[in-house]
Amino acid sequence: MIFGYAYFFLKKFELLDDKGSCSLFSRGVCWTVSLLSIIGITGYTAFTFLCKNKPECNEVHPYVAFVPIISYIILRNVAGFMRTRYSTFFAWFGKISLELFITQYHIWLSADTHGVLVLIPSYPVLNVIVTSFVFLCVSHEMSKLVTTLSNYAVPNNWKVLVRNATVFLLVLLPIGISHGMLG
Repeated sequence: MIFGYAYFFLKKFELLDDKGSCSLFSRGVCWTVSLLSIIGITGYTAFTFLCKNKPECNEVHPYVAFVPIISYIILRNVAGFMRTRYSTFFAWFGKISLELFITQYHIWLSADTHGVLVLIPSYPVLNVIVTSFVFLCVSHEMSKLVTTLSNYAVPNNWKVLVRNATVFLLVLLPIGISHGMLG
């Protein structure tokens, strides 16, 4: 979010040029920032390969984990030709990311996240393929349902919104009180 705010701030004061496929900054700044980003990604990759044991890596990880993330964000967005392209495959995953997050606990994980759902015993690879397919299908359908139902739950008209919120509270409040949720 910091990058988002910085982007809008810099664009508002015309410190960025974000028209079409041109670079955000001057050519020299773009090359310098891109080189620093590549060094950041390469350095973190070298760190992960050269780390001797897990406790040592876990001790340093919180202090350096931001480096590849910020490096990638900068590298991806500084050059105009990279900023104007995207993967439709990953964009589709981005559209259903909330549902993926929620359904992973219900489809993939079991026993309070200490186990894995097994549909096909004795075939772990086939089991992962089948459960992953089910997981993606359920997440996609949930996304379509949420999109459809959100239009009814949160309409554009504020009067209808107040009516829906009132009905929601009048129906659910007595149920919550009768089940001891509020007391």
